[in-house]
Amino acid sequence: MSELKSSVATVKKGGKGEEVIKVVVACYYPLLREGICKIFEGQKDIQVVSRVSNLLDLVQTCEELKFDILLLDVELQGLNFKKVLQLLKKNKAAKVILIVSDNYSESSIINAIRSGVRGYLSKNADASQLLKAVRVVSDGELWLERKMMSKVLDTFSSPPKKRGRGKGNDQVYNLTETEAKIVKLVLKGYSNKAIAQDLFLSEKTVKFHLYKIFKKLSVKNRSELILYGFRNGFIS
Repeated sequence: MSELKSSVATVKKGGKGEEVIKVVVACYYPLLREGICKIFEGQKDIQVVSRVSNLLDLVQTCEELKFDILLLDVELQGLNFKKVLQLLKKNKAAKVILIVSDNYSESSIINAIRSGVRGYLSKNADASQLLKAVRVVSDGELWLERKMMSKVLDTFSSPPKKRGRGKGNDQVYNLTETEAKIVKLVLKGYSNKAIAQDLFLSEKTVKFHLYKIFKKLSVKNRSELILYGFRNGFIS
């Protein structure tokens, strides 16, 4: 599970600054939408900043608000998934968690993860799973069922045709010692904060190293870095 915990807002409560995860809930069905929002009530570290029921409202929200997590119901009317991801590029901190029904196709989920979605939740998930998923994804991790993770990884089992054999290892050799250590910690599931503590660095420095690592390994984010690690045998 993996990527950056950046645009977390700081608000004042009880005279002390607390980090709050800003969430947008985009669901077509009122009962589901309001039920999700109800679960977040009373959570000091999670705040619903917008709730929408259609694509037009979601587009407006993406353009006007800064937020950290988009809980996106795949049954949202008028949903253009590609368009939503394009909108979120303007808000680099935002991460998407899909809300799916049990009959939603696995191939669609896999394609969504490969496109940049950070995880998914079944509509049968309980409140504790919802809260944990939001916090985990906000911390830069992927939220997937174990069986789905293996299927996502299977799609990366063979290097793309354009890449020559062994090129992945050549890219790894270009990493500095610190960058290599950071990659190992990312693959172990460490957050940026945990990596910084382990290597006695600032979180800002860790983020800068990750930026350089992504460039060197030709990956876009931490989830792709993890998949890259599995594909090249760094983790099993």
